[in-house]
Parts: sequence; C-alpha cells; structure tokens
Amino acid sequence: MSTERFAREAGKYAAIAWLGARRALSERAAVAGRALFLAVILFIFGRVWATVLGPGGRVGAAGRDELIFYLAVTEWCLLSVPPLYLSIEGDVRSGDVASQMVRPVSYVGAQLADALGETALRMCVLGPTAALVAWWIAGGWPADPRGLWLALPLGLLASTLAVLSTAAIGVSAFWIVDTSPIYWIWQKLAFVLGGLMLPLELYPDWLRAAARFSPFPAMLWGPGRMAFGFAPGAALETLAELVVWGTLAALLLVWLARRARTRIALAGG
Repeated sequence: MSTERFAREAGKYAAIAWLGARRALSERAAVAGRALFLAVILFIFGRVWATVLGPGGRVGAAGRDELIFYLAVTEWCLLSVPPLYLSIEGDVRSGDVASQMVRPVSYVGAQLADALGETALRMCVLGPTAALVAWWIAGGWPADPRGLWLALPLGLLASTLAVLSTAAIGVSAFWIVDTSPIYWIWQKLAFVLGGLMLPLELYPDWLRAAARFSPFPAMLWGPGRMAFGFAPGAALETLAELVVWGTLAALLLVWLARRARTRIALAGG
C-alpha cells in the first residue's frame, strides 16, 4: 500500500472516530450519568476505606488516599469504554451488517473507529471528574502525585485494549447471536483479575499469579497502581504488557472479521 493510499484510508477512519466523539458529546445525559456514577462509587468506597482503615491506616504500601485515586484510575479506564458489542450484535440481528459490508470501509474497522472516538471523548470528561472527586474525598492528592501523570497514557492504551476486546466479543455475534453472556464473563474477569476495586498486592498469592496470565491486570491494575507513587519501571512494564495484549487482541479481531465476512459471503448476504 502506497503512502498516499494509506493516508487516505487512515483519514476515513479518523473522520469516523471524530463523528463518534461528536455523537458522544451530543449525548450529554449519558456522559453525565457515567460521571455521576463514577462520583458515587468513589464516595461510597472512600467512606468504606475511611471506616475500615481509620485515621492514617494503611494496607501494605497504600493508604486511604492512594486507594481512592487507584479506584478513580481503574474506573476511569473501564467506564470510558462504550458497549460496542451491543452495536455489532444489533447490526447482526437486524441484518444491516450485510449492507454495511459493501461500503468502501471495513465494517469492523468503522465500528472500532467510532467506538475509539467515543472512548476518547468519555476519557476527556471522566478523567477530570475522577481526579476532582477523588481529590475532594481524599482531602488532597496522594503522597506522590507524580505517578498520576504516568497513568494518563497507560489509561488511554488500557481503554483501547478494552475496546478491542469488546469489538471481538461483538463480532462473535456472527456465530452465537447473543453475545451478552460472553461480555458478562469478560466483565467479571476484568473486575476480579484486573483488580478493579483493590490492587493485586492485596490478593492471595495464587490468585495474583493466575491474574498475571491474563490481560486484565495490564488493563486496570497497571494504570491504577501509578496512584501509589512515581514508578517509571512499573509504568514501562505495564506499557509493554498493553502493547503485547493489544497486538494479540487486534490480530484476533482481524481474524474474526475475516471469518465473519466469509460467513456473510457464503450465506449470500
């Protein structure tokens, strides 16, 4: 592919991503609802940890303030991801996917670009919301807030990995139609193995070791642990894991998309 053609193709998907971000911006009620939900979660767990730990209490290397910001980062990564699997599943159920596949852009690629644009917009809204609410609940920043700057690029890559995963779940609708059970399993594994509520350092050794063989720690615990302090080494480790898992997820999605297109062709559209 020539450079000119690549730029032209990339421009198409960039335009779709921009439209996805604009659509998400117009859905103010949905974005505000997620921001409110995030604030409620942080408030509830802030009160829980304040009661359990007491003044100056710590769990390992984390105090109450660090745990609040840890949760703010992990929820920011997860809540920014739109339910892409439902969009793809809806097109498969209605049959619209056949007509969309004849367009001059990849159906899956267009869906992915749209979701990434929406994700970027949500991250821009939920990120400051999470930071301000966590700051208010904690009464200040963590002991070493420099690590939060490292969480920004890691969170972006983590949400991208989550979008790729939900896209793959959505494409599975070409075979099983109802993808909700797969998404529920993926979501619960993210909650537990990813360390959504509590860092993996607090897990039993066997569960922590099992979690490390999955992509979920890189998706949530990796960016979240930056709230515990400035750790460039840990950030680079998480970055490498996100790149590896993201590449594998992208390859899986490409394979599924090709199989789905073949299935549509054999079925006669």
